[in-house]
This record gives sequence, structure tokens and C-alpha cells, in this order.
Amino acid sequence: MLARLYGWPHEMLHLLALRLVGRRAQGVTHTHVDIPADLGRGQFVFVAGLPALVFWPLAGFGLQQLLTAQDLVGALFWMLYGALLFPAAAGTLGDLALIVMRLRSGE
Repeated sequence: MLARLYGWPHEMLHLLALRLVGRRAQGVTHTHVDIPADLGRGQFVFVAGLPALVFWPLAGFGLQQLLTAQDLVGALFWMLYGALLFPAAAGTLGDLALIVMRLRSGE
């Protein structure tokens, strides 16, 4: 269920990042984008990390708004917002782990 809801937006951000660095994906599904292996270190970090760069600040913004909500309606809205954005942000943890593994391997 979560992959159906969050898969395409997440993977589209990888595709956008690849386009921005002038490359194309080797393969695309709703749960995975095959990133070319010959990307430079900085390009790989950007392509793999763009979903995290988008989703974590949005989730953090929602949390900040929830903590400073002035009324019950505002609090409920920001709780719903967070309930939608935090799973999207958590879905980027695998990407962040891949970035760390690649940086540690020295490629």
C-alpha cells in the first residue's frame, strides 16, 4: 500500500535528478530506479539523495507547524500532513544508507 502511494513520487524525484545531471535511468519501476553505475560521487549523492532533500524538510516543516498550531483544527491539519509526509521521508532512509555505503567504499 505504501509503495503504491509513495513509490512514484519518490522515484520521479530520482528521475528528475538524473535529468538535471544530464543522464537517463537504466530502468524504472514504481519502486526502483536503476541509477547508472558510472556517475561521479557528487552526482550519485545528488541523484540518490534528492527525495530525502525534498521529503525531510517538508516533514520537518509539518512537525514545526504542528508544535506551534494555534487551535485544534490547525493541529489536526498538521497531524494529517505529518501522517502523509513522515512515511515519505522514512522511505528515503534506504537511499541515505546507499549513499553512506558508496561514500565509505571510496568509489
